[in-house]
Amino acid sequence: MTRFLQKLVIIFTSLTLSSFAQEFEYIPGTKFDPSIPTVEQVLGYKSGDDITAHGDMVRYFDALRNAAPDRVKIFSYGKTWENRPLMYVAISNAENIAKLDDVKTNMQRLADPRVTNADEAETIIADQLGITWLGYGVHGNEISPMDAAMQTAYFLLAATNMELVDNVMTNSVTIIDPQQNPDGRDRFVNKFREARGLVHDSSPLSAELSEPWPSGRVNHYLFDLNRDWFALTQPESQGKVASLLEYYPLAYIDLHEMGGNSTYFFSPPAPPNNPNIATNQWAALEMIGRNNARHFDSHGFPYYTREVFDAFYPGYGASWPAYLGAASGTYEQASANAMMFKRNDGEILHFRETVQQHLLASLSTAEVVATNREKLLRDFYNYRKSAIDEGEREDNRYYIIPTQNDQAAADKIAGLLTNKVLMFLKPRKISVHVVLNMMRAVM
Repeated sequence: MTRFLQKLVIIFTSLTLSSFAQEFEYIPGTKFDPSIPTVEQVLGYKSGDDITAHGDMVRYFDALRNAAPDRVKIFSYGKTWENRPLMYVAISNAENIAKLDDVKTNMQRLADPRVTNADEAETIIADQLGITWLGYGVHGNEISPMDAAMQTAYFLLAATNMELVDNVMTNSVTIIDPQQNPDGRDRFVNKFREARGLVHDSSPLSAELSEPWPSGRVNHYLFDLNRDWFALTQPESQGKVASLLEYYPLAYIDLHEMGGNSTYFFSPPAPPNNPNIATNQWAALEMIGRNNARHFDSHGFPYYTREVFDAFYPGYGASWPAYLGAASGTYEQASANAMMFKRNDGEILHFRETVQQHLLASLSTAEVVATNREKLLRDFYNYRKSAIDEGEREDNRYYIIPTQNDQAAADKIAGLLTNKVLMFLKPRKISVHVVLNMMRAVM
C-alpha cells in the first residue's frame, strides 16, 4: 500500500471513530445538568474513548465533589503497597448526605438485635435509607468497571430527566468503590499505552490486546484480591472490609469482566445454591436480576444468569458480604480487552459498550434497593436476629481444629475465625457458646 493510501485509511478510520463517539449516548435521551463536569471536561476525552488511569479517576471524582459538595462525600480507606489512595464515594441528595452518620448508626443498630428490639427496629426502618455498595475493578485488568463507576456517579449527579435517578437519590445512598485494585489497574494501563498504535487494532493477536506477565489482574504482590475477603492479607481488602462493617449495605455488587466472546452475567449465581445464604437473600438476588433483565431487554443487550459463577467460596466479593446479611453478587461483562475487540462471530465490541452495560446494571441495582428499602431493611434485621437465635438454640457449640502436621496453618485459621467473630460482635459481652455459633454469620 502506498503512503498516500495509508494516510487515507488512517484519516477515514479516525473520522469514523470520531463520528461514532459523538453520536454515542450511554442512555439515549438523558438530559444532564451542565454544572456537573463530564469526563471530557476534566480529563480531555469522552467517556469510553480512552482507558482511564487510576490517578485520573481520582481527579474526576474530586471534580464531582467540588461541583456538588452537598451530594458527594469521598472517604479514604487506606493506601496500596505502591502508595495509591483507596477510596469510596457516597452519593445521595443533599438531605441524605447531611445525615450520613445517622444512616450508618442506624444500620449498626439494625445489625445488632441484642441491643435493638423488634419495635425499635421497625421505628428505624420507617425512615432509614437503603444502602447499595458497588465495588468496581477488583481485578485491575478488567477495565470497564472503573470507567463505569465514573459514569454511574455522573448519571446520579447530573441526569435531570430520569425517574430512576430521582428514586435512587431520594430513597437510598449509593456507595461507589471505583477501583479496588489501583496498582493492578495502572500496570494494565501502562502496558496498554505502550502497545497501542495510531489506529486501534481489534485483533485478539495484536500487541494492544496481548497483556504480558505479570498481568494487571493482581495487586503489587501479585495477589488476587478477589480471593482475599476472608483471609484479609492485603491492605486493599483490610480497609474495604472495615468500611463495609460501618455501613452494612443491603446490596453489595462486585463488577468484573470476562472473555470478550461472552455477553453479560448477573445474579442469581450458578446452582447449586450455597445453603448458608438465606432464603430472603436469594429472593433479593432474584429481584435484582429481574430488574437488570428488564433494563437490558429495553436496550436489546444480551445477558445470562445461573451459569458459571457460583457463590460458595467466602473469599469472593460475590459471597463474603452475604454472611453479613447483604444481597451479594457478581456482575461479569464481556471485555474489549483494550479499545475494541473482534469477536469470533466477526462483531466488534467497543470499550464504551462495555462501560455502558456496567453503568446500566449499576443503576438498575441501586433502583431495586431504593424501591424496596423497607422490605430489604426488615429482611436484614431478621437475618441478623436469626443468627443470634440459632446460635443460642442449636447443639453445635464448638469448632474443633485438631493438632496436625501443619500446626502453623491451623493456628492461623483459628486466629482468623476469632478475629472475624470479634469484628462482628464489637466490644460487647456475650457467652462463649454464642460467640462460636455466630461464626456462621461471619465466615
